[in-house]
Amino acid sequence: MHALTALFYALETQPEIPVATAQRILFLRAQSHSGLEPLRERLTCEQTWKPHAAGLELQGIRHTRLAEGQYDLILLLPDRQRESILSDFAHAHELLAEGGTLVVALHNDWGAKRMEQHLAEVAPEVKTLSKNHSRVFWATHSSPWKTDVLAQWKINGAMQRILDGRFWSQPGLFNWDRIDEGSALLTEHLPHSLSGAVADLGSSWGFLSDHILRHCPNLRSVDMYESDARALECARRNTGLVPVPVRPRILWKDVTQGVGSACYDTIIMNPPFHDGRETNSMLGLKFITVAAQALRTTGDLWLVANKHLPYENLMKEAFEHHRTVAETRNFKVLHGSKPTLVTRQVKRKSRR
Repeated sequence: MHALTALFYALETQPEIPVATAQRILFLRAQSHSGLEPLRERLTCEQTWKPHAAGLELQGIRHTRLAEGQYDLILLLPDRQRESILSDFAHAHELLAEGGTLVVALHNDWGAKRMEQHLAEVAPEVKTLSKNHSRVFWATHSSPWKTDVLAQWKINGAMQRILDGRFWSQPGLFNWDRIDEGSALLTEHLPHSLSGAVADLGSSWGFLSDHILRHCPNLRSVDMYESDARALECARRNTGLVPVPVRPRILWKDVTQGVGSACYDTIIMNPPFHDGRETNSMLGLKFITVAAQALRTTGDLWLVANKHLPYENLMKEAFEHHRTVAETRNFKVLHGSKPTLVTRQVKRKSRR
């Protein structure tokens, strides 16, 4: 929120930023804010993160997962991954009209000064403002930018093959260029006897789903839930390469808001526990609660978590049987069966 607040402070106080005269405004990686209200009729928002997209919907702001066209003013609120930020600069440049202005806001702890320097490498003149432990910096497309550098940044931030070509992924995703240590540990302990309807909550680019598709022959269906839309095509390609008849459904959804009326025999997950850079164990607790409510009365939850996270008490409340399957220096694998938080609606389904 610091960078978001700083961004709108700059828009209100810096006359060089053409908020009043811009006919078309684009907000990349947009988040809901009261400052969007006066811009509503001229504004398009691009957002691939489901929780933020939902916030825009609640505010009644239209949004898209991929913007097109040319804009007089582009606002950018990047995430914290270097290649992703530079790729966002290249994406913004492609959408920036001649004479248009790009305005970037980034928290200092996310490398704001360094990213400002990178923008200065391609744009003729960059101006800056410090506010709320963040930097807001902007440049105008009034003279040519270094398109060769921008083109390379776009390539570096695009979906690409990783791990000797085995998987597709993209900078900005969780552990985008390697297999997460916790997920690898979980796959060592998932039984090959998993069967029926299975869900992978927070599936990212699809490592866990790829594993069960390859090693569990009795699956009837697999649903993959992921809140970052950038991961969806990666997951589709990765799981589509597995030579099995089961083809997963890949769903753009914020798991913390539930999975609707879906009902599963098994759920697997490596739940997130960060909100930005801050540890937030509530995210994992919400994932466990949603999983317990989405399982049949005889269902199983398999999850991996950082060893210090306090999930055991909820597992005890949410499942008739629960155990710690494995522990390492950094991670633990937990298993729960026969959920006790199952809603009445799901209980009725499981009896049919």
